[in-house]
Amino acid sequence: MIADKGYIGEEYVITPKKKPYRGELTTEDKTYDRDINNPRATIENINQRLKTYTILGGIYRGAIDDFHKITKIAQVISALCNLNLSKHPI
Repeated sequence: MIADKGYIGEEYVITPKKKPYRGELTTEDKTYDRDINNPRATIENINQRLKTYTILGGIYRGAIDDFHKITKIAQVISALCNLNLSKHPI
């Protein structure tokens, strides 16, 4: 899982390197950060597009135990986002 610097130290999470106090990142660390920031930015952009649908961007007010309905809602919204992405790429 790729995440931002807020998740440094979490197991199974790929995060950017943090600049040392009063120091600089090595060229290798800068390259590493650049390599993971590109896909992370794409993921953040897609998450933002998903959140434009009010039901995903806000609080779900339906029954919490209706997993099938929640799953269908997420699938339909994902399909709409995919359709939108095909017409308006990132």
